[in-house]
Amino acid sequence: MAEAVPTALVGGSFDPVHLGHLHLVHTVASSTAYRRFIFVPVAQNNFKRDASPASAEHRMKMLRLGFAAYSGLYPEDPEMEFIVDDCEINRGGISYTYDTVKHLYLQYNIKGRLAVVMGDDLLGDLQKWHAYEQLKELVTFVVIRREGENAPFSDLAADLVYLENPRVEDSSTQIREAAGILGEKDSLPEHILQLMPEEVAHYVESFRLYRT
Repeated sequence: MAEAVPTALVGGSFDPVHLGHLHLVHTVASSTAYRRFIFVPVAQNNFKRDASPASAEHRMKMLRLGFAAYSGLYPEDPEMEFIVDDCEINRGGISYTYDTVKHLYLQYNIKGRLAVVMGDDLLGDLQKWHAYEQLKELVTFVVIRREGENAPFSDLAADLVYLENPRVEDSSTQIREAAGILGEKDSLPEHILQLMPEEVAHYVESFRLYRT
């Protein structure tokens, strides 16, 4: 069996993956011992019902392009392992983090507790997550700043790590909205293309993704 590695779960739509996602990895890697990052694209995001979402196949291909671009963006970072796991896509519908965490523990040799990377905007409802009491015994919640300041959280028994990172913008929404007002043959403006790794931007343009 491969050597156990400190591992972090990064969930989301990744529709598309953008530079903010990769900077998030850089922030976590710079502040913690996590060196393996497993990205798990959702099958259906209950909070973002897009008019023109990309297919699971497109989202996974764009993630792999983003992974390939990482070392060029952050050449001073230690060696990383990136994985995209399609368990939630295969499961279909709305997935629960608890089920995904159990899958990852069975599938990968993980050193210590698996990290669940999340935004502080989700902390207010964290204790309402499915099987929360069981989940918190299995993972460390690595919390990134979205709201700009620490969100209130009352469960002192949960293992939480707050990161000091710049506020994370939702660039995926900007990209989709910009593409959604274009015609099929129109190109995205340069300032929108620059939100993505060059390889991902080329992919979005080549397949004319997110056009209405």
